[in-house]
Order: sequence, then C-alpha cells, then structure tokens
Amino acid sequence: MQAGTLAPTRGWGWAAHLREGGTTPWASWSEPASPFAAAHLPGAEMLELLRRLNATGPSEPSRVDSLLRTSPPGRGRRDLPLLGDTSNRTYGPQPVDPATLPPQELLRAASVLLAEDLLAGIEEERAPRTRWLARARRRWAASHGSAGRTAPEQDRLPYRLVGSPWLTLPIREELERQGKRPGGEGYTVYVLGGPLDEVAAAAWKFRTFTNRVNPWPIWMRDAQWRGWLGPRADLPRIAAWWAARVGKERVEIVTDPSLLPGLLGVDSLPGPWSVSAEAHEVARVIGQVLSVRTDLETHRKLLMDGLRPRLEKLEPLHPGASEVGFPAQSLNWVTTRARAQRDALVGARYALHGDPDRLLPSGRTSQGPDGRRALALALSLLAGRS
Repeated sequence: MQAGTLAPTRGWGWAAHLREGGTTPWASWSEPASPFAAAHLPGAEMLELLRRLNATGPSEPSRVDSLLRTSPPGRGRRDLPLLGDTSNRTYGPQPVDPATLPPQELLRAASVLLAEDLLAGIEEERAPRTRWLARARRRWAASHGSAGRTAPEQDRLPYRLVGSPWLTLPIREELERQGKRPGGEGYTVYVLGGPLDEVAAAAWKFRTFTNRVNPWPIWMRDAQWRGWLGPRADLPRIAAWWAARVGKERVEIVTDPSLLPGLLGVDSLPGPWSVSAEAHEVARVIGQVLSVRTDLETHRKLLMDGLRPRLEKLEPLHPGASEVGFPAQSLNWVTTRARAQRDALVGARYALHGDPDRLLPSGRTSQGPDGRRALALALSLLAGRS
C-alpha cells in the first residue's frame, strides 16, 4: 500500500506541519493528514526535536527529512508514540506528550544526526594535526635561519609536561606551535596540578571528548564509591611513574599554572579550552553514538578537532554556562583525598613550584550540566550556527 492511501491521522498532520517549519505544540494540534512517507510515523522525540529546531529558525529541507527518517540511538529501542494518536500498548514504550520529554531525551535524539554530520566530514577532519605542527615547525625554523636548527630555549629548558590532558593539551600545543617540542637531553618532567576538584573534573572533561564515559553525576558517584578519582587525577601516581623512569630529581610539581611560562621560557601560555559543562555533555552523548560507528582514533579526532571548536564558538550565544564541579556534600570527601595527595607529594620531596595547599579543593560547587542549555547547544549545532 502506498503512503498516500493510508488513513489520515492527527500524528501525520502534526508531522506535516513540522516538516513545513511549523512550531505548534502537539497538544494544540488537531488537523489530520495522510502519511507523506512509506515508513512509520517518526517518534515523539524526533518530532518534538524538529519543532524546537524550527523555533530556532528555518532549516534546509534535507536536514528536516534526515531528522524525520532518524530513530534515537539504542539497540532495539522503539520510537516513542504520540499520546492521543495511539492506544496504550501492552508492550514497549507508552504514548507520551512530546512537550513533557526531558531535555536529555531530546539531546539523545539529536546525537544521531550530529554524529552523522561529523562523520560526513570525516575526510576533512582526518587532516592530521601533526601535519599542521610540522608546517609550524618549518616556519619557525625558516624564520630563525635554518630548517634544522633547534630552538635555543629548547636547548636550555628541555621539558615534558604531564598531568590531566584536558589541562596540559592546550599548553603543549601552544609550546609546539612556538617550536618548543617536548623532550631533549636531561629534560625535566613538570607535573601540572591544581585544586583536586578541578583536576578530577578535568579528567571527566577529557573523557567526554575522547572515549565513552558516564554522565558527570554517575562518574562522580562511582569515584566516591571506589575511593579513587582515577589515574588522571592521581598526581602522586603520575609523579612516581615518571620518577621511576627518569629519576626523582628530574620530576617537579607545579601547583600554580601561572609559573609555567617562567619555567618553560615563554612569555605566556593558554589556559584550558572555554567549554562549558553543557558542551561537555553534548560531546559525551554524541560520543556514545560515534563509539559504535568508528574507531577510537577517529572518534577522538572528530570530537576534539571537529566538534570542540564549534562548541566554543556557540558558548557566547547561550548565557548561563555551568561549571563541572562537585556538589557541596562531596567537598569533604574530595578535601580528604586532596590532603592525602598533597602530603604524599611533599613527603616524597619533589621540587615544588607554588604553594602545595593549592592542591586542596577550590570549593566551587556545581551539580553539573544543565540539560536545557545542553539541548540549546545541540539545536544550534543542528541549525548550523557554527
């Protein structure tokens, strides 16, 4: 039977309205229409996502049709039926009013198309960052008179910068852009630390762009249950690993990032990327889709090099950004862990740059990402605003 010969329904009427750019909520819609596709009626979550996308501005017809053909992620998961358009079932999901769906459900729905967008540009995103770095190094060498010359600062201040990658990567990339590559004879290992609650949050932030990870509240709960914040937030463990390889005398702890330029022989260095808790949640949910669609290296490149800069551009368009942090009731637990790390590093007699008490929690509390703002960022991505 052709799509046009099927009985008109209110659900197809609403879908047709949304397909034409409408924004009327489901509860206010009453006009039936015949199906415009042979496939089943899109799920309530996809239709509500399209309604909200329409509210942000007009979309390309191809984008709308792709959205209407998409089902939410999840193996064996059925689309949600519309309340009042389908009788209650004895199995599967029950009909819902789309307006009552939580933002997280709509963000999950958006994640499929956003992952497809990243995968569609995979050849462009595959351009390796190392190639860009190589060009930067050649330009630096040319400007100093010899393509094979090593930077004088590199000779005097050979280094390795380690710690939570979310905190160290922007700094390391800037140093390499200036021609100051890590390593060199007798290099010093600088372990970058900071308030433990922020270092722990940075560990979760890095995972959102590089691998599958639980939502922040679950990750935080599991860390407390284990009594350990993981290897990227365990500074004594990081320092001991390097000390065993290069000697303790070549491992130094930096608790104040503002001291790094002087230690590394540069005028200034960047701080962490400007990515909110909500942007991290968007990346995390998209990453759940990418993790089953591509290999880990491509997954990381698409999110770090493709998605992250787009999210940074969108941040000013959506005020009210949240920080990733521990709730007030968890600060005592984090403080106990921070004191243990501080005492271990001081007791091991590593060279210290900065006050060791800077390793104690900052006390800035947060419950994590706001779902409504995360959805707003996702809708801006779908609308092509970055």
